[in-house]
Amino acid sequence: MKLKTKQLSLNNVIGFNAIIDSDEDIFDQVAKMGKEFKELLIQNGYYSDVPVIFEYNPFDKGNEITVFSAVGNKINIIGENKSQFFYKEHLDFTTNYFYRHYDQEEAIPYDKLKEKIEEDEGILLTIYHVLLDLDGDVVIDLYCEVDKL
Repeated sequence: MKLKTKQLSLNNVIGFNAIIDSDEDIFDQVAKMGKEFKELLIQNGYYSDVPVIFEYNPFDKGNEITVFSAVGNKINIIGENKSQFFYKEHLDFTTNYFYRHYDQEEAIPYDKLKEKIEEDEGILLTIYHVLLDLDGDVVIDLYCEVDKL
């Protein structure tokens, strides 16, 4: 497993929380949610050329994930946000535990990632999954957010 140091930096992040069905493939569910979400953004005048990203820790007991993308323009929310969506002006962090997963026939090595983080005396907080479509093949970039002991 080859890990790298890499920065995840996005502006104008908009997203929502969702509950996944543990009996179905998480990536299929996220792909469907992400497609519908991007269509909704376009219908409301926002353009997103950023891949669908979701935040998920496979070691947590819950079925909740956060799905998001970034839009080209700043969103000005006036008053209380009563929608199911959230907005962050910036999402920016650097990780020493970046992993690119190429082979979709192979399971993502979450256990190996967690072992390496714990060897380095860290605690895995969450993993940001960036779903990239490279000529019809799905590649997943994993940005592990880690807290040091």
